[in-house]
Amino acid sequence: MKKSRVLATVFSLIAVMAIGLAGCSNSSKSGSNQQASFKNQTTKKADVKSTLTGTKQLWYVAGNVNAKSNSGLEAYRFDGNRATVYNIDKLYKSYSAAKKADALHKAGTLKATFTTKGSQTIVHFKGKLSGIPMTQTFTVKKTLTGTNKSTKLKVAGYHINRDVDDDVTHAVLMKVTKN
Repeated sequence: MKKSRVLATVFSLIAVMAIGLAGCSNSSKSGSNQQASFKNQTTKKADVKSTLTGTKQLWYVAGNVNAKSNSGLEAYRFDGNRATVYNIDKLYKSYSAAKKADALHKAGTLKATFTTKGSQTIVHFKGKLSGIPMTQTFTVKKTLTGTNKSTKLKVAGYHINRDVDDDVTHAVLMKVTKN
């Protein structure tokens, strides 16, 4: 009886390890060079700030890479320490594509401040959205890459904890990298 429990435990562990290794080998085959280099970046203050502000692309905030919402998504476009926030219906290949589709609905402009707390970068936002004063923070956790299933666009970005008025939710902050 004891011998059969030990054997069952050993076989269970081997099966779990085999499944884990198979998943690791499949995930390493997907993705582009741009995504791989993004994944290798750290989430230190300078890296996050330069990544967010170094481009005029839209940064989408959603529950996950494939989140769907009836009310649309929030998109942030950074210009130095300012972020313009838009309500947008879906992911677009570029800012110009969203503009051409007349999909950008400006909600407001926020001041962005980047700080480091321990090994985490925190982005503080303050300003008005739709005429209402607000503050929020994004605590950057780790990088992410993936493909949005509905648009088939490759994305890269960060897992974040989003704090709006002491209501913390897990979300992603992502940009389109390639189609």
